[in-house]
Amino acid sequence: MQDLFASLWLKRETIEIRQTVAAYLFTAIKYKVINYIESHIVRENYLKVLKKTVEDYDNSTNEKIYSHDLQNCIDQGINTLSPKVKEVFELSRNENLSIKEIASKLNVSDQTVKNQISKALKTLKLHLNQLLSLVIITNFL
Repeated sequence: MQDLFASLWLKRETIEIRQTVAAYLFTAIKYKVINYIESHIVRENYLKVLKKTVEDYDNSTNEKIYSHDLQNCIDQGINTLSPKVKEVFELSRNENLSIKEIASKLNVSDQTVKNQISKALKTLKLHLNQLLSLVIITNFL
């Protein structure tokens, strides 16, 4: 309604009402509503296309390469762990077992499991930091 009255005010000098004011206002508001709906539909379609374009932007090859390289680095780091630490870490991360479940399964204390997970994470952090340093140095050369 406010848009209608604003446009009426702007066109006040050129408006020709050939019917009753009520009929003119009814027709004017009908077309304002239609224009609003059409513009809303156009805007929604534009947003859908924009969203699809962003989703379809193919950066997936680089992401797959980085993901694959990162997974290889993590796997290399895991393979440097001692067999017991590796087993505890894989039970924790791959099988999503709790500390109590791992301790029960391996017949060790909860604290032993915590220590081994902590040791595994420290080793992996060092391994990943070395890789990151190598990547940074390589990119600057």
